[in-house]
Amino acid sequence: MDKISGGKPSSVDDLLETGLLDSWYLVCRDVDLGVKPLGLTRLGRQIVLWRDKAGRPQAIEDFCPHRGARLSLGHVCEGEIACEYHGVQLDGEGVVTATPPQPGSRMVGRKLIQSYPAEERHGAIWLYFSSRPLEGAPPPLRFPDEFGTGEWQGFLDIRSFGCNWQLLRDNQFDPAHGSFLHLGTHALREGKKDADMAFEETERGFVVWRQNQQGVNLDRTWLEHYENSGFWAITDIPYPAKEAGGLGRLFRFPTPIDRDNTLVWNYRMIRHTGWKRDAWRFLYRNRASDRGAEVLAQDAVALSAIPHGALERENLLQCDVGVSRIRRLYRQAAQAQFDALQAEAG
Repeated sequence: MDKISGGKPSSVDDLLETGLLDSWYLVCRDVDLGVKPLGLTRLGRQIVLWRDKAGRPQAIEDFCPHRGARLSLGHVCEGEIACEYHGVQLDGEGVVTATPPQPGSRMVGRKLIQSYPAEERHGAIWLYFSSRPLEGAPPPLRFPDEFGTGEWQGFLDIRSFGCNWQLLRDNQFDPAHGSFLHLGTHALREGKKDADMAFEETERGFVVWRQNQQGVNLDRTWLEHYENSGFWAITDIPYPAKEAGGLGRLFRFPTPIDRDNTLVWNYRMIRHTGWKRDAWRFLYRNRASDRGAEVLAQDAVALSAIPHGALERENLLQCDVGVSRIRRLYRQAAQAQFDALQAEAG
């Protein structure tokens, strides 16, 4: 029987620790993937990526089915990946295509390791993590509507944090922390500290906003859930006039690296045209980008210092309504996913 690692979770909490399956995740920038294999850890799995002869991204388990060597230490040969240890060659489906030490061996033609559907979209490489072997193509990768209108322009920021991804998820639905942790940075120095938070269900999720101020700070954040394409956190950020003004918008949901590390990525976009768009891009690169990095660095310090087990001792406030709701949605999704896997296992 072919031995393919499926990364099956042992419990609902285990699934939440390492990331929901049956979903697309951003795993790296498109420019990170060149002519050499790229080894990554995402959702606790060792993965190797490369580009085939047509330049398309390919991704499989970073494990040679011959003797277990890291395929990421190998090289690309005619659009496929060849292990550096004994030259065993595999395609993007995880099927062995050649075994040079013993040509025509029983390994040839067999799918022996996990493969991951890959797409290159909006400056990044996205992989689909399935809970079970796929039959046919994966579900389509969906983006918020702003990505397809042509009216919104911006930049992608990617960095890693030394904490579990669930802390980032919660942080993204906590507008109130900006008035304290990020005081004095960017537009976040303005506005009230008290947060009279309102909550409302929407067609694809929910929205939380400060009833006692709008258009000043991190006043409004909402969830857009696209099946098999993530729970997107979207936040409006009013830019001051000295940074070309306008309403900026953040789009993100975290990608787990492993249980203790997270890939944090943000599409920072704005709806401008003509000279205003060019001015904003210039000012962002030369001013706002550094301030945005400072905000993320503050988040990294605060979140990485939260100890394991803090959830059992915390006391939520009314301003945490978004945190409470996103946790519930993720747990419901994880429970349904885990129950389905258990039913299949018998």
